[in-house]
Amino acid sequence: MRRFAGYDMTMQFTEDPHFAQLEDVYTAFLEAWGAWMVGHHRGVSDDDDTALEERLVAARRSLARTLDANNWSDLGPGDRAAFQNLTASLPELDAWAEPLDGIHLANEAAAAVLGDAAGSTSMQSLRRSTFEDWGEAMATVEVGDERLDRLTISGRLARELDPAVRHRLFLAMDGAWRRLNADDGPTSPYRRLVAESAATWQREGSPIAANAAALGLDPDAVEPMLRRLLGAYRTLALGSGLIEPWDYRFVVGGLARRLDAEIPVPRLRSINDAHLQSIGADPDRLRIGYDIFPRPGRPLIPTAFTVTEDAASRQGEAWVAARPWVFATYAEGGIGNLEELLHESGHALHYAAIRTRPALFAWPPDQTAFVEAVADVVGWTVHEPAFLREHLGVEVSVRDSATARFGGVMLDVAWTLFEIEVHRHPDRSPNEAWAEIVERDLGIRGHPEWSWWAGRGQLIDGPGYLANYALGAIMVSAVRARIREVRGDWAGGDPGWYAFVSRNLLVHGGAQAPRDLLLAFLGRPLSIEPILAEIELAG
Repeated sequence: MRRFAGYDMTMQFTEDPHFAQLEDVYTAFLEAWGAWMVGHHRGVSDDDDTALEERLVAARRSLARTLDANNWSDLGPGDRAAFQNLTASLPELDAWAEPLDGIHLANEAAAAVLGDAAGSTSMQSLRRSTFEDWGEAMATVEVGDERLDRLTISGRLARELDPAVRHRLFLAMDGAWRRLNADDGPTSPYRRLVAESAATWQREGSPIAANAAALGLDPDAVEPMLRRLLGAYRTLALGSGLIEPWDYRFVVGGLARRLDAEIPVPRLRSINDAHLQSIGADPDRLRIGYDIFPRPGRPLIPTAFTVTEDAASRQGEAWVAARPWVFATYAEGGIGNLEELLHESGHALHYAAIRTRPALFAWPPDQTAFVEAVADVVGWTVHEPAFLREHLGVEVSVRDSATARFGGVMLDVAWTLFEIEVHRHPDRSPNEAWAEIVERDLGIRGHPEWSWWAGRGQLIDGPGYLANYALGAIMVSAVRARIREVRGDWAGGDPGWYAFVSRNLLVHGGAQAPRDLLLAFLGRPLSIEPILAEIELAG
């Protein structure tokens, strides 16, 4: 039996010639998908983009035909698990790639897995057009004589000393909010999309519950757990009163005001790369590509993301790792954008570490929280006192570190509670649901007259996706605490860190359930206690 870094490799092999053919065709689809995602978002020529699109569509049609060529009912256990993972990955892959919109793919053999997860063609089109409309509005917010993007405004809200100016910056995004939710009436784009996804959740189960269960958490306990988190953070950072929404980032942004000037745009990559090198994950050696700064001719990228050009492949006894690409649009520097960049680099490290057969390379939807948490294990380091001492030469307190780190996390927690509520009651006003949650649990004045919850693209193209950051935070805190128990702190560098984390958590792709990995790594079931302790001890 061959092993790689402690991982049982017996699942790498198949003796079924039909499944071997299917896996080869799926691999070709992954390569075509990755080539289009990277080429299109890098801004290749129109002719090259058309060629990549044609290749992608042809590869996906070939996969559909191959799936329909057999009934796949007599697969052995290893191949059956690989088949289930392969088919479960398709709805998300199809939804990401615009050339696949509206294409009929029979996939009768996989219908039980695929179901109606992607929704009707008309709703797919509405979802994409709404995302693009919202994204364009958020990328071109007019503030006086300036045109600013969403991330730039968020950064300024943390730094701006004048509350009246913060108020104007905040309300400048109202046009983008209205692109998504109009007047908050029943026919708004968002409420139409929620009506469809709520029906899907009712029929097929909530992705939030599925991801909680995959981590080993009780889905029925998610809401009270998340409210406990909001309450603990409110005690740490906000107090018992109510603050205005345009003041939230300022109140939790003391570290940003102090340090953002020390992290101009050119330093984002240099600090990112230096830290990765210090933990044994040199991005050049791992062949990680970055396209993260605005430039003429590049398509709009309103939300940062990471993909790979291909899947990991085995050549004899050796492995060729997948090549990841990180995409973002950083017009300004600052600690917030540095954290997001390291988070995306965390995804890239995950992709580069995978050593598994192609059918298990992509993750099924219920492992998304685990995947996002893995990235945050890297990204959260930005606020560590030792990291800031190493890269900026400054000293920060544990309280300031925790306040900054969890400020964004708590918005993800609030969005999770919001999505649970609007999908439970799709006829309810989203504005009213959001206002109730943030006033009751976080201490921010709700202002239901505005759709100011409409600040994240995942609310449009991935219903329930933001919960992966909130649920993942519970895992991140526990995993980081366990790594410190075993190896000590790595914020200032640890050359063996990446090999250790890869061996224990990253190599598996979709081959192993997160709850089993976590139970083995943590030595106990995952719980909310480590993150609560981290917040409470910071106070």
